[in-house]
Amino acid sequence: MSVEQFPKRFEYYWLDENKRAIPCSRDTWSELFDRENRSLADEDIEGKRVSTVFLGLNHNHDIKSTIPLIFETMVFNENHSDIYMDRYSTWEEAEEGHKKAVEWVKAGCIEDDLD
Repeated sequence: MSVEQFPKRFEYYWLDENKRAIPCSRDTWSELFDRENRSLADEDIEGKRVSTVFLGLNHNHDIKSTIPLIFETMVFNENHSDIYMDRYSTWEEAEEGHKKAVEWVKAGCIEDDLD
C-alpha cells in the first residue's frame, strides 16, 4: 500500500501476506501483535545494533494526517541507548530506512550523513 492510499486516519494496523498495512480494530491488532514476527531487519554493526520493526500502532501524532507511521528503525549504542530513530508508513520505506541507518553506522554515525 502506498502512502496515498490511506484515505483516513486509523490507529491500528496488521500486515497482509504481501506486507501491506491493513487498518484493523484494537482487538485484532492486539491479537495479531503477539503472534506475528514484527522484525524486518536486525543487525549488529561496529558495536551498534540497527533494528527495524513493524509497530502496527500509528505513531504519527499529527491528528490531521492520514499517513500512519507504523514502522520504526532504531540504532542503539554499546550501552543500549538509542542514538537514532526514524519511522515510516510502508514496508518498502522501512526497508530503505534500515539500509540508510546501516550506512550511517558504517560511516561513523555522523549527523550530516542522515540527509
